[in-house]
Amino acid sequence: MLRIAAKQTALYLFTLLVFAGTAILTTAACAQDNQDNQSLGDVARQARASRSSTPKSSKVVTNDEVPGHPQSGAGSVALGSTGGTLSPDKQAYCTFLHARKDTAADLGCQLLAIDMGPDYESLTARYAELAKGLCGAGGGHGLPTSPPTDPAFAAQYREASVLNAKFMDANKTQMSGFIDAESAVNAIRQEEFRELQRDVPDLRDVPALQANPQEKKRFAEIEDKYKGRIQEKENAAQQVKVRGLRWLNDEARFEHICEYN
Repeated sequence: MLRIAAKQTALYLFTLLVFAGTAILTTAACAQDNQDNQSLGDVARQARASRSSTPKSSKVVTNDEVPGHPQSGAGSVALGSTGGTLSPDKQAYCTFLHARKDTAADLGCQLLAIDMGPDYESLTARYAELAKGLCGAGGGHGLPTSPPTDPAFAAQYREASVLNAKFMDANKTQMSGFIDAESAVNAIRQEEFRELQRDVPDLRDVPALQANPQEKKRFAEIEDKYKGRIQEKENAAQQVKVRGLRWLNDEARFEHICEYN
């Protein structure tokens, strides 16, 4: 079947908004911790919060972290490079989103500018070219769901089907990369928690910890020791998340390719 998974674009863009800007998403890998590590993590966060009037929230993907997003600030994490001017097909989809007054239009257009590398960009550009030529080839106005009888269209259909399969495989790669990246973050956090548990006896008793200068000092030392490593892995995980959003956006784009061309 040539057509990308038959789901409504509205569902994709709703997911896009929730994932990218309107909700706090905690890391999936943390769900794999055992109960003791989860409790220790809560204790460590409480201890950190007691040392600062502005504790940090869980790591999320936000508009600030989408490269080039109009709401991004000077302190944004660099999550990838943008490809500059959009291709005609990408620009057509961007215009389509704005014409529909889609609430995710701005974000969707920014995601289209993220450079996913030459292999991915060539694959999606070629698929878009073939799909546009196949619109209406099976009757009606959309993409055909079976090989057209016309030999030229049938050849395009076969090539597009192969590219479609590769495109779907790209998502599996993105998901695998995200799981690996989140696992790397979680592994360092568990290492930090184990060291805190070993060297800060009053960790589970925040008032006692605050009243013990030596333990407070040791807590700060351990936190500083792991801070850079955790940030590095979190940044890598964020990059994978944003690339996943680009894939999701492209899937919605291909579903409606016959509408905006």
